[in-house]
Amino acid sequence: MDALRSAAREYLKNADREKSPEFNPDGLALPEGLDVLSRDVLDRSSTSHRELCESLLVAQASLRAWGSRPFSETDRKAANDLYGWLVRISLPSPEFADVLEVAYSADEEKHKPLTDSLRESRFQLSLAVSVICSLSTILPLEEASNVVDVVVTLASFTSEKDPWTTEQSYRQALEALGAYVSKMRSDDTSSLWSTLEEILKSRIKPLFAKTKNPAITSTGRKNLHPMPGTRFDYSMLDPETKPWKYRDVYCTTVFTWALSTYQPSDTVHVESHFPLIVPPILSLIDDENISFKTRGCNLLFTLLVPLREGKSDILRRTNLSSVFEDAITPCLLSLPTITPEDESLQLLGAAYPALLSVLKTRYPRTDSDPSSRSSSSTKGKSHEDDRTAYIRSITQILRISIISSFHHISSNTPTASSPIASFPYPRLSTFLLQQLSIICDELRIHVTKYLQDIIPLLYSTLTNPFGTAHIPLLLAATTATRSVILNAHPRIWRWRGEILGGLCTCWLHVLDEEKEIAERTEKDRTRPIADISPLSRKTDSDSTVSQLARLKNQLRGCAYLLKVVLISVSEQVNVDGKFQEENSLGLTEDIDVEKEFGELVTADESLKDLLFVDISPSDVDDLFR
Repeated sequence: MDALRSAAREYLKNADREKSPEFNPDGLALPEGLDVLSRDVLDRSSTSHRELCESLLVAQASLRAWGSRPFSETDRKAANDLYGWLVRISLPSPEFADVLEVAYSADEEKHKPLTDSLRESRFQLSLAVSVICSLSTILPLEEASNVVDVVVTLASFTSEKDPWTTEQSYRQALEALGAYVSKMRSDDTSSLWSTLEEILKSRIKPLFAKTKNPAITSTGRKNLHPMPGTRFDYSMLDPETKPWKYRDVYCTTVFTWALSTYQPSDTVHVESHFPLIVPPILSLIDDENISFKTRGCNLLFTLLVPLREGKSDILRRTNLSSVFEDAITPCLLSLPTITPEDESLQLLGAAYPALLSVLKTRYPRTDSDPSSRSSSSTKGKSHEDDRTAYIRSITQILRISIISSFHHISSNTPTASSPIASFPYPRLSTFLLQQLSIICDELRIHVTKYLQDIIPLLYSTLTNPFGTAHIPLLLAATTATRSVILNAHPRIWRWRGEILGGLCTCWLHVLDEEKEIAERTEKDRTRPIADISPLSRKTDSDSTVSQLARLKNQLRGCAYLLKVVLISVSEQVNVDGKFQEENSLGLTEDIDVEKEFGELVTADESLKDLLFVDISPSDVDDLFR
């Protein structure tokens, strides 16, 4: 053992702390049994980084060389002793708390390089995970006497973003835990669920116990009589109330792994663990830090997937849907200029899907197909009540969150002093338009009630002369326009002028941009490469050209869809493709769709490729993707 330790000591002197350790002591004698190895590492009481790494390298080499040797009861006891030693030295320390917050930040400029001390610690943790995985090939995790401790330790390395996790430790931890979960599921025993319950009850719950939430009871249900809180809770500034954030920094990652284990077939187990799951999620969402809020929203979404697919009604029974809504809704207000655009995108990108998932789980999606409804009048009434409540909640998201947020971050209504709409946060505006498309598809025909709010917003975006500077914004606006046309088609004819104006103006701007790119490309051909500015090369990249081509296809598809809808409006169409419109004098007049489109092409011939393009079934994927 002394020679082996000496070799390990020499290896550590030149080991690269940024790479995974690979110690192969060729020609040296290894311990004959696990009891010899166990005694050697446990008899050393030193906790110094150097000696711990030496012991881990010795253990790694010995376990990898075990092969198919006979496994005795003495070896089993020694293996359990080794597991106990490994879990004591393998959990990330509180010193990672300072860099954990920024590790999940959307702003890469805030990411801090690890100090030498943290790199040393990460090296030791990566080595410890490797040893645990090697030991699990000899004594499987499910046979370990401290299986909960071992699972918690491995689960601490299941997030690549954590500063203590390396690529190797992440991969090895996932492989070992995946094999353990698969084995437990195949054995069809309750061991997996008892292990998860013990983790939630003894490892997660105590860490979040001091972070109180008056909206829920101790049993995880909605508190119908919450005590009014103070205007500012000073305890939120006390690190002692949030050990999960400042001391046991790994627990959120363990919690995330535990929730990812549930499947739709595990609804019974999820519901039994629900009181242990809800408080930590709400604590994360209510945290003042954007990165932890984001993790809380992502965890809620993860939790609701098996519940929704398993058709669980636990949100209705516990009345917790309103609690989740109240927790997430303030997150939607994290907008510039108070919140930086990167952080706003990070949080809203998790909050909107989580909120929509809450509503879909609380009010299971009810289709209009009569065959999907129950013949029972009681169930039919419940069906309609759920649908009404769902539409009401979705409408709140549209009016109070999406439209208001879009107006807040942009000047999308031209004024006398500023005739051009402006979008100072184009990425965030693009995201909100994407959410608008999703919400319109959820509202379906109910979108018609809000066309007066939606159409001007889309028009100002599509007609912006500087829109091609950020093509994803125009793509999102075109997709949203298509969604509005599809869902509000019975009333869209009243807004055909604004929609056509937006599509045609955007089309002309795209043609102008393509012309400018072609001219710059032609000039660059006759100039030396050194004289071409980097900005010009970037602007005229193949990506920009392909994005413009995609935008043109989407505009064509949107215009074609609008024409089809206008011609086939159910209660107003006739055989000639005309319908009646009441003018400002109260008189009715025939509207000829083909004629109106033709007048636009007469005014500008370049619109012909937009408004009178031949569409075949094979073109649908290109035009509407």
